[in-house]
Amino acid sequence: MSDPSTQNPVAQQAPTLAPVEGRPSNRIAPADAGSDIFFAAVQTTRMPMVVTDPHRDDNPIIFCNEAFSFMSGYSQDEILGKNCRFLQGPETDRAAVAEVRAAIEKREEVAVELLNYRKNGSTFWNALFVSPVFAENGELRYFFASQLDISRRREAEEALHEAQKMEAVGKLTGGIAHDFNNLLQVIQGYADILDARIDANDRSARRAVDAISTSASRAATLTQQLLAFARKQELRDRLMNLNQLIGDFRAILERSIGTGITLKRDLAANLWNCRVDPVQAEMALLNIVSNARDATGGTGKVTIATRNAVLPEDASVAKLEPGEYVVVSICDDGPGIDLATADKLFEPFFTTKEMGKGAGLGLAMVYGFMRQSGGLATVRNGDNGGAEFSLYFPRASGAVERKPSAPVAPRSGGAERVLMVEDQAEVGELGRTILEDLGYDVVLVNSARGALDTLARDSDFALLFTDILMPGGMNGVTLAQSVRRDYPRTAVLLTTGFADEAIDEGSRSFELIRKPYRRNELNERIRQVLDKPGART
Repeated sequence: MSDPSTQNPVAQQAPTLAPVEGRPSNRIAPADAGSDIFFAAVQTTRMPMVVTDPHRDDNPIIFCNEAFSFMSGYSQDEILGKNCRFLQGPETDRAAVAEVRAAIEKREEVAVELLNYRKNGSTFWNALFVSPVFAENGELRYFFASQLDISRRREAEEALHEAQKMEAVGKLTGGIAHDFNNLLQVIQGYADILDARIDANDRSARRAVDAISTSASRAATLTQQLLAFARKQELRDRLMNLNQLIGDFRAILERSIGTGITLKRDLAANLWNCRVDPVQAEMALLNIVSNARDATGGTGKVTIATRNAVLPEDASVAKLEPGEYVVVSICDDGPGIDLATADKLFEPFFTTKEMGKGAGLGLAMVYGFMRQSGGLATVRNGDNGGAEFSLYFPRASGAVERKPSAPVAPRSGGAERVLMVEDQAEVGELGRTILEDLGYDVVLVNSARGALDTLARDSDFALLFTDILMPGGMNGVTLAQSVRRDYPRTAVLLTTGFADEAIDEGSRSFELIRKPYRRNELNERIRQVLDKPGART
C-alpha cells in the first residue's frame, strides 16, 4: 500500500456525493467530473473538514482541507495518513473519544465536543461531527468529519457558569454579613461602653473586655471580607497611580511579610493611572503578599511588579473586555500551585492552610474587590517557578489627585442634638447610649418616615445619623437627600453594615461610617461632620 502522505488516493478514485433515495447526503456515486467540484468546494470552505478511509489500517485521514490544516497547525504532509487521535492530549475527555470510536464501529453518525491540541501544544475546543459515507450499493466507503473551533463559546459558557455561581454565593454571603454586622455592632459597642466604665485596677474585668473587643474585631474583618467577595462593599475610589500606592504601602508590607523574605519591586516607569479605592487595594496587596509568605514558608523572595497591558493583544484573559489595563503582579519563589487548586483559590472558604490558620476569605475578598472595580484577579504558575497573582485595573484618564491634607484632630463630643434613625432595636439602643455618653442629646426613631415626621414637628437638630437599609419603602440615602433639600442646616452621617451599587452611588455625597463602628470612631466622624467649615454647630 502506498504512503498516503506522498500520494492522495482520493484524487485517483475521485469520489463524488450523489443524491440517493434514503441517504441523500452520504452515498458515493462512481467517479465522474462532479467529484472535482465537490472536493474543490470542500477544499475552499472555511469549515475544517477531513475524510478518512475505514478500509485502511487504523482508519487514516486521506483528505483534509486548508481550514483543517490552519486550525490544527499541521501541514497536509503531517496530517495525511494519520488517525485523528494525533490531535488528542492529556486533558482530552476519554469518554468523548470512546463515544466517537463506538459510533465508527457501528457506522453511525456522532457529534461531540473535544478538547484537542494544536501542533504548538495549545488547546482548542473542537465541535466534531462524523458521518459515514456509503456507495450506492450500501457499501461503506469513507467517514466524513467536519470540525469547528468553539473555544470562545466554551470560555464564555464557563465564565457565565462561574459568574452565576459567584453571584449566588455572593448574595448569600452579603446577606449573612449584613445581619452579622448588626450583631457585632451590639457586641463591640457594649464592650466599648464597659471599657470606659470599669475600674482601671480591675485587671480581670479589663482582660475580659479586651478579649471580647479583639474577637469582635476579628469577626468584623471576616464580614468585611464577605462583603468584598459579594461585591457589596462601598468603594471610595479616586484617580491615582499604583506605583505611588505600592511605594507608600511598602513599609507595612515589609513588616507583615517578616524578616525571612525579601520584598522586591519592579515598577514600570510610565505606568498609566487608574481609579481605585486605595484602602481596598492595599488590603488586596496585603492578602496576596501574606499568602506568598505562607507559601514560601517564611523564607525566599516576593516581587511586586507593575506594567501597562492592552487586551487582548497583551494576554489572553477571557473574562475581561478588550481595552487598556494597569497590571500589578505579585510573584513568589515558592512551590507554585497545581491546576486543580488554582481553579478554587478565589472561592470563599477555600483554603490550603491547616485548620485554624485561615478562614479562606482573603483571596475571595481580592476577587470580589477586583470585579467590583471593573477588573480581574488571576493566578498562574510563574515562568521561573512559584505562584504569580495578577490584578488587572482598567486604565483611567486624568491627572492624579493630590492627597488631602492631614485632618485637624476632632474635639470631643458636644451637646448638639442628634436625630438617630435605626430599625434594629438593639443597635438603636446601643447607638443612643453611646451618643448620650459622649454628651449628645439624642432622639431615636426606627424609620425614615418617623424621622421626617419628627423633623416636621421639630427641625432643631445638628445631625441626622441614619442607617442606610431600612424597611418601609424609603432607605437612608433617600432620607438624607430629603433632609439636605428641606433642612439644609442639619448635617448628615450615614451608616451601614451592607451596601448595594445603586445605594452606593447615591451615598457618595454624604459622609459614611461602616458597622460595626467603635465608640471613639463614631465620635471622631461626628465631629468631622459637625466641625468642618460651614457646618452648623
